[in-house]
Amino acid sequence: MLWGSDKYIELPDKWDIHEYSIMEAFCGSVRNDRISNALYSAIKGRGAFRRFKDAIHRYSIEDSWYKFRYEALKKLAVEWCEENGISYVETQGGN
Repeated sequence: MLWGSDKYIELPDKWDIHEYSIMEAFCGSVRNDRISNALYSAIKGRGAFRRFKDAIHRYSIEDSWYKFRYEALKKLAVEWCEENGISYVETQGGN
């Protein structure tokens, strides 16, 4: 709720966030071409999220993925706050 008002601003939902795009960006950020290509293959078609999670586990890059995802979601949150004129405080955190 906006202070001093009865107006609400709706938070982005899962359709606004596009986690698939975040996974795709992560695939492109992986420096090992073999792993990057395997991740891109994993996210194609039905069952992409499950295959992606299996692949990051197989290559032991879960920590890298969760840090990348945290930063991407944080960026979206900051942009949303700025677009809606909402102040925010950055804190240390993440995975």
